[in-house]
Amino acid sequence: MRFSEFKILTETAKVGREYQHLEDLVFVDGSAGATKAVHILNKLGHDSKDIAIKWDGYPTMYWGRDNNGEFVLVGKNGWMKGNISKSAKELYSFITSTGKGEDWRERFAKEMATIFNIMEQSTPASFRGYVYGDLLYHPGKPFETSDAGITFTPNQVTYTVDPNSELGKRMSNTTVGVVVHTKYAEFGDKSGQPISDVKDLNQGPALVLGQTYVTHTPEVDTSETKDILKLAQANGAAIDKFLAGAKGLSNPAGIIYTYVNQMSKGRKLDKLETGFFDWLKTSKVSTGQQARLADMHQENPKALPSMFSLVKRIMAAKDHIIQQLDDAPADVKQSTNGEQGGEGYVALGSKTKLVPRTRWTPS
Repeated sequence: MRFSEFKILTETAKVGREYQHLEDLVFVDGSAGATKAVHILNKLGHDSKDIAIKWDGYPTMYWGRDNNGEFVLVGKNGWMKGNISKSAKELYSFITSTGKGEDWRERFAKEMATIFNIMEQSTPASFRGYVYGDLLYHPGKPFETSDAGITFTPNQVTYTVDPNSELGKRMSNTTVGVVVHTKYAEFGDKSGQPISDVKDLNQGPALVLGQTYVTHTPEVDTSETKDILKLAQANGAAIDKFLAGAKGLSNPAGIIYTYVNQMSKGRKLDKLETGFFDWLKTSKVSTGQQARLADMHQENPKALPSMFSLVKRIMAAKDHIIQQLDDAPADVKQSTNGEQGGEGYVALGSKTKLVPRTRWTPS
C-alpha cells in the first residue's frame, strides 16, 4: 500500500464514536480491525473482568462543584451551551425557557429541580470538577419493589435488582439513582477521564454507580473465531485497498458506517451483504460518490462482500457471548419489552461495545 493510501485509511479510523461496536472495527480499521475483533472475542473466553453492563439510562446530566465549591447541575443542553445552573431555580428557568413550549417541559423542569437538590446533598463540599452520567430512577420515575425484586425502567430496558444483594440494600434507602461515566476538570469540557471510584459521590440520598462488571466468563466458540480470522487474512488486502478510498472519495468507511447503522435501525441486517447499492440510491450520498463506489466495487469485487460477511460473522459470535452473559446469574437482570436482555455490555479495555443489534434498536 502506498503511503498516501495508508494516510487515508488511518484517517477513516475516526469514523464512529469513542466506543465502537465490535463488528464495526472491520471497516473502521480494515483487516487490522477484524483481527483485533477476533483477539477481543478470544480474550473473553478466559478474561472478562473488564466487561461491564451498558446501562440504558435517561436522561443525561452533568454535575459537580466549581473551584469555589459551588454546586452545579445541568442537562446535556446546558453543558453544550455553557449555561451554568447553580440552583434548582436556575435549572428550572433554563429548561422552561428553552425549546418551543412543549407540554412535557414544565414537568421535566420540576423533576430536574428536585434532582438538583438531592444531588447537591450527595456531593461532598470538598469535591471539585464535574461528572457525567445517566439517570436510572428519580422521584418522578421511581423504582418499584415487588416479589420479583427492585425494578426500574429509565428508557427502553427494565432492570431488576436482587433486594438482598449489596446493590439492592443500598438502593432501598435512596430516591435518585445515576450511573456515571466520565469526570471533567472544567465546565463544558469536550473530553474527560473515565471515572472508576465513585465512593465520594455516595454521601447522601442518591445512589451513584460506576461501572457494574459481569461476574461470568463466557465460553467462546474458537471455530467461529478461526473462520473469521481466515476470512480476514484471505481478503484483508482487498478490504484495505477499498477503505483507502480514491480521488473524490476519501472516506468510504464513513458511508459504510452510516449504511450499517441504518440497516440495523431498520432491522435489515439479514440483507447487509446484498443491500448496499440499493441503499445508496435512497441515501444522501452524492451521485458522484455513488458512481465512484460502483467503480471501486467493479475494480475490487471481493472487498464489500468480504467486509459485510466479516461484520455478520463477528456479530454472530458476539451475540453468542451476549446470550451467555444475559443467562448467567447476576445481581442485576435486564429485559426489553418483556424479553430477556438489555442494551448489552462494554469492553472497557478495548473501548468496544457488545450490543445485540439484531434485537436492539436505539430509541
